[in-house]
Amino acid sequence: MTYTQSATFPGMRIVPVARDVVVKDPSGKGRHAYPTIGRETRTLMFGKTPVKHTVVFADGQILNFPPAWIVPIADAMPDEPQYGSLAECMECPDTRRH
Repeated sequence: MTYTQSATFPGMRIVPVARDVVVKDPSGKGRHAYPTIGRETRTLMFGKTPVKHTVVFADGQILNFPPAWIVPIADAMPDEPQYGSLAECMECPDTRRH
């Protein structure tokens, strides 16, 4: 795995990631009170501990979130079959199935 050492924070490294995640505010308040699907692009790590996740949403917004707000799609929906991209994970509005 390749990573970039953070110049601003010694001991921290930026790990590139490419996975679909569910973002949800654990307090249940605010803009992300409901689960939102996004694409995680990188994670700021301190040793083996994640500190900050960078997520890109469908509207192009790029936001940073703490680890408690992030759940990988594979962990969020263990009974559902896994597909290769975010578009394939969205259900069809006509049949409500993949």
